[in-house]
Amino acid sequence: MDTLDIEQYEREGWAVVEGVFSGEECEELVAHMLDLHAGKKSLEGFAPREADQLQRTHNQHWYDPVARDWLIAPPLKEPLTQCLDDEPDGIQTMYFWVGSEQGRHQDQYYLPGCMSAWIALMDVDEDNGAMLVQSGSHKGRLLTGSDFSEGGEFHEWDYNAAVDELCTRNAIPETPVCVQRGDVVFFDGVLVHRGGPIGTPGSYRHSLANHYIGHSFDQWTHSSWPRVSFDGSQRLTS
Repeated sequence: MDTLDIEQYEREGWAVVEGVFSGEECEELVAHMLDLHAGKKSLEGFAPREADQLQRTHNQHWYDPVARDWLIAPPLKEPLTQCLDDEPDGIQTMYFWVGSEQGRHQDQYYLPGCMSAWIALMDVDEDNGAMLVQSGSHKGRLLTGSDFSEGGEFHEWDYNAAVDELCTRNAIPETPVCVQRGDVVFFDGVLVHRGGPIGTPGSYRHSLANHYIGHSFDQWTHSSWPRVSFDGSQRLTS
C-alpha cells in the first residue's frame, strides 16, 4: 500500500492511494453485493434489484456489518486523518454496481464538512465510467442552500445547472480519474466532480463511496445519522 500524497490532496483536492485493498478483498465485497442483488442472500433492509435497475445503495452500513466494516476499514484511517486533520467519523456509504453518470456536484452541499474515500473494486477507466474531477476547485466557492433561496444568486436555478455554471467560472479542465482495483481516491467535499460518461454501455463499475467528517466537527446537520468511529463506537451529534 502506498502513502497519501497530502501535498497533492491539499493542492488538487484529491489524491489516489494505490493498493489499499487486495484483489481478494475487493472480489469478496463484489460477490457479497452480487448475491444480495440476485436474491441469493437476504438481508433485512436490502431490497434486491431488478436486472435492469442497478441503483446505488444508500447507507447500507446501517444494517449490513459487511458495509460497516468497509466504512471503518483500518487502512483508511491514517490517510483520512491526514486529510481531515482530525480523527475521522464515518457517516455515509454508497455502493455502485455501474457508473453513475451523475451530474456535477459538491458533496458538502449534501453532507456538511465531509470528504470522501472512493474505493475502486475493479479497474475503472473511461470505458466503464471514470469520475471526472475539477482539480483545485475545492479552493473555490461551495454552493449552499442559501444560494437557492429567495435573494440568493441561483434562486431560480436547478442545482446541477448551478454547479455547471460554477465549473465554467472556475475555468479548470476536468480530469478523468482512472484507477486500478483496490485503489482509493480521497477527495475534498468541496471539489466539483461528476460521474463520467460510460464509454462501453452495459459495463460494470463496482465501487464503494464512503464519506467522513472530523470527530470534532459539530455542525453536522443529519442529527439522526450515527457517526461511526474507527474503534467501532457510534454516537449522534447533539
